[in-house]
Amino acid sequence: MRESVIKWMAAIAVVSGALSTSWLMAFVGGGWKQGVFGYVAWALMPYAVVTAMLVCARIFQLARGVHLLCHWASIVVALGGPVLYIDAMFVHVDAQGALVVLMIPVMQAAAGIGAALVAGLWQWRIHRRNRRSTPKADGSTPTHVPAPSMGGMKRVFGTALVLAFAICVLLYALISMLQQADSATIKIAKDVDAFIIQYCEASDQLPTSTTLSNRFPALSRDSGWFFYTDDKTFLIVQYPMRWWNKDAIGRQKISEFTATVYAYTVGYHCKKSK
Repeated sequence: MRESVIKWMAAIAVVSGALSTSWLMAFVGGGWKQGVFGYVAWALMPYAVVTAMLVCARIFQLARGVHLLCHWASIVVALGGPVLYIDAMFVHVDAQGALVVLMIPVMQAAAGIGAALVAGLWQWRIHRRNRRSTPKADGSTPTHVPAPSMGGMKRVFGTALVLAFAICVLLYALISMLQQADSATIKIAKDVDAFIIQYCEASDQLPTSTTLSNRFPALSRDSGWFFYTDDKTFLIVQYPMRWWNKDAIGRQKISEFTATVYAYTVGYHCKKSK
């Protein structure tokens, strides 16, 4: 692969990674106003590191292998961040998701700094070896880097568009799979809702937690179902969800850590109980 093409790939990866990371962090922070000076600034730290590495690689005449190392490392660091964010926020949602989100920029920055140190050490060894060898008549070893051709640029942008389209398709497929997996839970929630309404209409009181447990023995805290009630005046049913779903009943519960829907709640009152 031509060196000029790899340079454009690295630039596109850094820009697209920074933009997608900024959007995800603003999403977690509750909007651009709240997130731009906190989450976004923190998440963009590794992109400043890889950008500085790419600028230094362009300014200084580095060996071809060192050049390639800097650019490939930048691509991995830049695109690895959004992949890890998506995994922590949407795929493997966990109570410790906030810590994971905060540690991802640290891991990215550490990887970028490590790559820069390796590149610097590698270039120093090459420079030291060249100094020991017999220099040319003019004492210089100029390195010519060809400018990127229009054909190469078109191929790079075409590849970037295909990758962006593939990522969008994969995200859409992932969300669709999560919503489909939640459809069975929604059906059970509607059955519970119908039972509570019928019970209230028949007896003018809410079913107790014991009644609900006997009627739906599989719905326990271990499976993410919660029945908050005093067995007299109120009843709140919470059921688990992996994603927002338009067919779900009740109100969304959004995680403070990942800003994604993790459950729905439905509140009940009987006229006699008020």
